[in-house]
Amino acid sequence: MTPRVSLLITAALLGAAIAGAAEGGFDLLSSGEYQSELTARARPGAALVARAADLNAPTISVMKPDAGGPIAAPVDIDMRFQPAQGATVNIGTLKILYGFLGLDITQRILSAPGVQVSASGLKASGARLPSGSHKLTVQVADNLGRTGRQPFEFTVR
Repeated sequence: MTPRVSLLITAALLGAAIAGAAEGGFDLLSSGEYQSELTARARPGAALVARAADLNAPTISVMKPDAGGPIAAPVDIDMRFQPAQGATVNIGTLKILYGFLGLDITQRILSAPGVQVSASGLKASGARLPSGSHKLTVQVADNLGRTGRQPFEFTVR
């Protein structure tokens, strides 16, 4: 990609973000952060490290966004947490990481207007993201220290 094309894409994304700021919602990711993510994904030899799952850890179900096809921004987020029998979710351990780089965006979501978070789940409306493919990894632990992780991917058109 030439510097001019990159500059035009960045300017378009920034313009869309500024226009969207007047509509409410919140910026889940900046265009600069998205560009860093794309660069990291494109590096030769870039790979993710797999972790063994604890079968007794809390389960995380992603209700929204829908991974079935491209969706329009802003994006609504709806996820449910379910601990194993005899355990409780420790909501203070919630982390939401973005992309290959694992950028911690937890506080952006928790401080968004109208967000609802509890031991049973999280709901947030109006997350603005650049067009393209996105991956979030949600993790939360229970009172016994067992951490559940759920990656999910979706595409914003």
